[in-house]
Amino acid sequence: MKLSSKRSSAASAVSPLDGLRAHFIVLAMLAWLPAAAAAADRSAFFVPHASSVEETCLDVDPRSLPFSCHRISEGAHTVVAVRKFKRTWNADQSGFSKLTLVLPEALRAGQIFAIGDQGARAFFSEGASAFAGKSGCYSTAASGRVTVDVVERHRIEVSLQATFVLASPLDWPGDCDVPVSIHRAVKVGSADITELGAWEGRPRGDDSPFEEAHPSKR
Repeated sequence: MKLSSKRSSAASAVSPLDGLRAHFIVLAMLAWLPAAAAAADRSAFFVPHASSVEETCLDVDPRSLPFSCHRISEGAHTVVAVRKFKRTWNADQSGFSKLTLVLPEALRAGQIFAIGDQGARAFFSEGASAFAGKSGCYSTAASGRVTVDVVERHRIEVSLQATFVLASPLDWPGDCDVPVSIHRAVKVGSADITELGAWEGRPRGDDSPFEEAHPSKR
C-alpha cells in the first residue's frame, strides 16, 4: 500500500510539469514550421561561368514561356537568380515568382550596368504554380540598371532597378497589361550549377512546367 501510494504521489507531482513541457514543445514546433517552410520556398544564388536569358529563350512552346529564360546553362557570364514560392492552404492559389539577372563574369563593387549593355540582361515572371504556363505573366526587362554593391568569393550583392512590360503566355487579355517596376537589393551566395534542379533553372528532359513552378523536393 505504501509503495502504491508513493507511486501515485510521484505521478501526480510530475504530471502537471510534464504536461506543461509538452505544451511548450508543441508550440515551439508549430512556430518553427512556417519559418522552415518559408526557408524552403525561397532560394537566391549566383552561378559563375554560366548563362541565361538568351536571345532565343522565348522561341519555345507557350507553356514554357514563363520559365524558359530562367534556365541556366554553362557559359561566360555570372547569373543571379531569385526564386520565390507563395504557399497557401489551397494549392490552386499557391504562386511563384522568379527573377534572373545576367551580368559579366568579372565583377567588381561599384560597377553599374544598364540593361542591354555589356550583355546585362534580366527576366521576370510570376503566376499560379498549379496552372504553370497557362496563367501568369513574364517579360525581359525593357529598361533599367544593375549596380554591383559587394563582390566576394562566395557572395555578391547587387541592386536592381528595372521595368518589365509583361505578357501572358497564352495571350489572355487584361492579365498582364500593367508594367512592373522592380527596385530590389539582392544578396546571394554561390551555387554549383550541377546541383540545381528544375525550380532553380536546370530542368531535366522529362521535367514539365509544373516542376519549374514548384520548389524542388529534397
